[in-house]
Amino acid sequence: MKLLEERIKKDGIVLPGNVLKVDSFLNHQIDPELSQAMGEEFARLFKDAGIDRVLTSPSAS
Repeated sequence: MKLLEERIKKDGIVLPGNVLKVDSFLNHQIDPELSQAMGEEFARLFKDAGIDRVLTSPSAS
């Protein structure tokens, strides 16, 4: 998904151990347009997989 990729490149931070920190736009300050687009893309990609939840990991810092 190009929109998410661009946002990660712009605002993501790589922590030690190659942990990608994206809480600046997916946790502390939700970007509703990005969240909607991500949800639509997840739904499209996994519509036949029976997935009903997406979990995230707590921030490493």
